[in-house]
Amino acid sequence: MSDRDSAKQKIREEIQRLATASNNDASAMTDDDIIPVLGVLDSMDLLRLISWYEKTFRLTIPEDEITIDNFGSINAMATYAMDRENKDVS
Repeated sequence: MSDRDSAKQKIREEIQRLATASNNDASAMTDDDIIPVLGVLDSMDLLRLISWYEKTFRLTIPEDEITIDNFGSINAMATYAMDRENKDVS
């Protein structure tokens, strides 16, 4: 499993955990589905997801980078984490 696949799996599991805690089902969600559009997470869950993401991937995300392009889907979130990790390494 690549780091990207591992990141996607962690993100998927957290989304499912948050959705389940809110009595929603995210099991049919794909990696390209737009998270806010699905309605499985409310606004507080989205904030919890971003907080979890920062802790899990050891990132501080500038407010202006919290966008649909960067955090709208599992794929976008995994890409953002990998891009930031690669920038920090170089």
